[in-house]
Amino acid sequence: MTGIPSWLGATSGQGAQAGQVNQFLGTHAITYLYAGVQRAAQSTAGSGAVNSNSLWIAQSFATASGQTAIGRAVLTLAVTASPAPLTVGLYANSAGAPTGSALVSASVPKEFLTGSATALSIPLPATVTASTTYWIVTTAVGDPSNLYSWSKSNQTSGASTSANGTTWAAQTYGLLYQVYDQTVSGGLAHTFEDSGARWTGLTYNASSLPTKSQEYTVAQSSGYIQANRTLSYSGTSLTGVA
Repeated sequence: MTGIPSWLGATSGQGAQAGQVNQFLGTHAITYLYAGVQRAAQSTAGSGAVNSNSLWIAQSFATASGQTAIGRAVLTLAVTASPAPLTVGLYANSAGAPTGSALVSASVPKEFLTGSATALSIPLPATVTASTTYWIVTTAVGDPSNLYSWSKSNQTSGASTSANGTTWAAQTYGLLYQVYDQTVSGGLAHTFEDSGARWTGLTYNASSLPTKSQEYTVAQSSGYIQANRTLSYSGTSLTGVA
């Protein structure tokens, strides 16, 4: 079947749209992303964080020799109050700065984070060139009272910032991140559907049981629908979903 509308969450208080029924009639474009193999990282924390209000934030990294795909990135983020979702994208490099349009992007709602810095896995499935520089970029969002914060690493380079997403200034710090490929290893980490219109994330405990499920879906006119569930167990028996 062709012409399946992209995932579109219904919005409370608004009339239904035909696409919200038709979207269930066929298979959507979906990518399954597993834990994968870590290919690049800055994992040692430094001091402080960079805020998203009025500022695009970027971190460079290089793909590994022979690497042809990126599956997901883990960023250490916090949220203050109630900003709109944070858009995280993967960009090519030109002259030491992000360039062009995002190769892939995903939106992160505030509900997936807390006021404390948290390592959050974000699906960014893309085909890449080995041994090449790319950038993870978060777009400017929020105001001085409603914002996201990306924690710094202990590095003295690697990050850049921009007031407009076009002109970039290199910074004397790096940011905390890990980049993973699309190797089918470990548990299912994400599904990524309709170019990010809907994505899910799963985390697991030491017994490989899922302990958290996060779901994001674009809403019909503006906004989004999200679900953020925590699962608890007694041994291997599920005892609660909150």
